[in-house]
Amino acid sequence: MKKKWVPTLLAFGLLVASPLAIQPAEATSHTTAAQENKLPANLANLMNIAPEHQFTLRKGSTRIEVKLLQWTLNEYGLKTSVDGVFGNKTLANVRKYQADKGLKVDGVVGMNTWAALYAEHKKPAEPSGQLPAKLKNLMNIAPEHQFILREGSKRIEVELLQWTLNEYGLQTTVDGIFGPKTKQNVRKYQADKGLKVDGVVGTNTWAALYAEY
Repeated sequence: MKKKWVPTLLAFGLLVASPLAIQPAEATSHTTAAQENKLPANLANLMNIAPEHQFTLRKGSTRIEVKLLQWTLNEYGLKTSVDGVFGNKTLANVRKYQADKGLKVDGVVGMNTWAALYAEHKKPAEPSGQLPAKLKNLMNIAPEHQFILREGSKRIEVELLQWTLNEYGLQTTVDGIFGPKTKQNVRKYQADKGLKVDGVVGTNTWAALYAEY
């Protein structure tokens, strides 16, 4: 009986030592690494609060909302430690972010900055080639009745503008925020169309944009 157990034990030992035996552990570690860029649930839950009701954050703030701010800045490309402490580095990156988005550069995270930060998580990214229904519906409004858009505007109509500019060939991020890059592309578009080059989207610019469709 004892001799019959020897081959079995040896086979079991080889199985344990086999590289295949550690595959599941490796797969788990890869899965964890792949999920590192996903917004943690405790921070995602904070976004159930509308931007206008969020806490105003400034240098010295120490709240969980600061981690949401820092996490978003870091993903945006501004290297920021996610430690929940609004220090000098976070302040510098907030100011850079505000400048990028055409917001008031004061280093204070209020409603407008929160709205921009929230938009980063919606990931509208680039247009897919077909105008989304929610933007197409906006075109039921005649150009002369459309909202006048300018740098600093934050409306769904800005998404329609940005989407159209992008399809026209002027690379524009569709985030609903009329920042410096959108203004630059509006001016290029106006120049192409022989319109007044002022970076303001009024009746004539809207009419040209509508004509693209």
